[in-house]
Amino acid sequence: MVSPFLEKARIEKALRDCPTPILSTSECIQAALRQSPNAAVSWSGGKCSTAVLHKAIEIKPDIQVIFNDTGVEFPETYNFIDKLTGAWNLNLRILKPATTFWACVERYGFPMLRGQYKDESVSKDGRPMCCQLLKEQPVLEAGIDVCITGLRACESRMRMFAISQRGQYYYAKTLKRWNFHPIAFWSTVELDLYCEQHGIPRNPIYRMGHSRCGCWPCTGYLGWKRSLATSHPQMYRVIARMKGEPTLWEFADIDECRQVSPEL
Repeated sequence: MVSPFLEKARIEKALRDCPTPILSTSECIQAALRQSPNAAVSWSGGKCSTAVLHKAIEIKPDIQVIFNDTGVEFPETYNFIDKLTGAWNLNLRILKPATTFWACVERYGFPMLRGQYKDESVSKDGRPMCCQLLKEQPVLEAGIDVCITGLRACESRMRMFAISQRGQYYYAKTLKRWNFHPIAFWSTVELDLYCEQHGIPRNPIYRMGHSRCGCWPCTGYLGWKRSLATSHPQMYRVIARMKGEPTLWEFADIDECRQVSPEL
C-alpha cells in the first residue's frame, strides 16, 4: 500500500514533468477516440480500469472493451467481469493468448519483481515474459491500435516515470499502439471517491486481502505470499510447492497462522 505522502509526491512529479498537455479524464478518452474509432478500453476487472470504463461508456456507450483472459485470473475476477458486462451492456471482446501461464513458468520460471531480471533471454525491458506473452501479445495480434488504460502515476515508481517521461498519452513502438491514460494523475482518494459517488461496484478480490487485480499465481510483486495465503490458501500452497519454498505457516506460531488463514 502506497502512502498518501508518496502518492502526492509521485503525482506532483508526473504533472511537473509530463511532456504532453494535461487532459481531463473525459478529454483524454475523447482524444483516444479521435485517434482511432477502434480505440478500446483495456479492462482487467480492477478498480482503476473499471472507473475508466465507467467514464468511457458515458462518452461512447458502445466503445470497444477488451479483457485479456490469461487463463489464471482469480475466480472472483471472472465472476465480476461476467456480471458487470451484463449490467452495463458492454461491447466486450475477450482476448486469449496462444500459450499458457504454466508454459511460461516452465520455460522462463516464475515472474520476479521488475528490475530483478539480469538475463535478457527470460525478460525484455525488465518485464516478465508471461506479461508480454499473455497480455501484450494478444492485444498486438488483435490489431488494437489505441488502448485506454487505468494506469495511475502514483501506483509505482515505474508508472510515475512512464507518465513523467512519455506523457499522458504516447505511441508505444514495441507494442505498435497508442496508450492513453485518463486517470494518470488521480490519487487513490480521488479514485475511491469517484467510485463511491457513481455507485461503481468493486471486484470482491479487494475485500479478500489484495491491493491489486491480476493473475492469481503471479509472484512478481511485493506481498504476493501473504495476499494469496489470506484469500486462497490452497492456491498459495500450490505455488509454494512448485517453487520448492516453505509456506508462511511452516515456521510461524499457529495462532499467527490462523490470522492469515482461519481454516487452519
